[in-house]
Amino acid sequence: MTQLNIAVAGTGYVGLSIATLLAQHHQVTAVDVISEKIEKINHRISPIQDEYIEKYLAEKELNLTATLDGASAYRNADFVVIAAPTNYDPVKNYFDTSHVEEVIDLVLEVNPDAVMVIKSTIPVGYCRS
Repeated sequence: MTQLNIAVAGTGYVGLSIATLLAQHHQVTAVDVISEKIEKINHRISPIQDEYIEKYLAEKELNLTATLDGASAYRNADFVVIAAPTNYDPVKNYFDTSHVEEVIDLVLEVNPDAVMVIKSTIPVGYCRS
């Protein structure tokens, strides 16, 4: 199997679980904006409470690093998995997709050939626009 270089934007439940699973067979760089989360991941401590993520970080051999530097992570990535937060406002019936768009813009700037996979919750028709 060919080892891929994968960047995962966001280290919440979705992003960190994807990063942890993919890092068993591929080089994965997790990207977040919170330095405490990055430090914990790099020390194999889960920044979120999840039995499996905690177990995998502690016991499995993972090819996983974490960084605050999205540009460097995305520059050499074959795939960028976007798991950035999209807060939903039920009053306005509106998804705030600004964090997703920031990642997309940065990936397009540093590595327009990367395949982007959006795992964030987004409104119907979002990818078309």
